[in-house]
Amino acid sequence: MAFLGVILMIQGFGGLIADHFFDKNFGLLHLVLDGTPLTIVSAVVGVAGLLLTIGAISKDS
Repeated sequence: MAFLGVILMIQGFGGLIADHFFDKNFGLLHLVLDGTPLTIVSAVVGVAGLLLTIGAISKDS
């Protein structure tokens, strides 16, 4: 589950960074969404990945 969380964080936060700082599209979300919805969904996916990763790590401990 931690691996899936990391992938989601890369997809979400990586898309935000690539779009806002480099004006490049990154990941798969830009194929479906554009503009504000893309920003919102990228942030949600990144946070979901972060929570999934933290949950998986704390469950293993």
